[in-house]
Amino acid sequence: MNKTAIFLAAGLLPLAAVAAPNDQPGAPSYTYFQGDYIPDGSLDGTRYDYDGFGAEASAALTDHVFVNGRYDRLDMDNSGLDVNRGSIGVGLNDFYDYGGAEGTGLGYYGTVSYERLGLRNAVGYRDATGTGFGVDAGLRWMVDPRVEINPHGGYVDYGSISGDGISYGSPDGWRYGVRTLGYLTDNFALSAEYASTEYDIGNQGLDFDNEVRVGARYAF
Repeated sequence: MNKTAIFLAAGLLPLAAVAAPNDQPGAPSYTYFQGDYIPDGSLDGTRYDYDGFGAEASAALTDHVFVNGRYDRLDMDNSGLDVNRGSIGVGLNDFYDYGGAEGTGLGYYGTVSYERLGLRNAVGYRDATGTGFGVDAGLRWMVDPRVEINPHGGYVDYGSISGDGISYGSPDGWRYGVRTLGYLTDNFALSAEYASTEYDIGNQGLDFDNEVRVGARYAF
């Protein structure tokens, strides 16, 4: 497993034991683990589609402060190129009960994060890596006690992506998507997500487009 995923798990697992639940009725939990399968996506600017897997974890430190991390491993179809995406960050959240049915309301959050993007077996089977920062915001709309809609968007700057004498420039840009969660129990949910980016990596202006994710989440 990639070192980023190991670091993510090692850093967040102990925090789950002391995490603080949000005390507002209907507020979604910010302490959870989630695994994703990525059946489809396209590397815009090339002929390649991709699939892969992802892992995500979050731990609430107080009612309104949380830490989170995410790792994705993407395999390009008909290519030796692999992509690793990783992040770890801290965020603030709150929840507004707008007077609807019990267990409904609107949550909102913002995060800042350390970001890493790795390209393996790229041009000439060389590797390249870039690190930088991200800023994101989103909504966690509990339209029903068992249904959550999570639109989200943000900006990321990966710094200079280079390695083995190859440079892919200094990509930055927007990322956005929407995720839906269906809670089968108070703790267990299934999710589906659509996401896309505008990063312009390298001379071809590569982006991760039309990415589809399905997953399972266990919340504490």
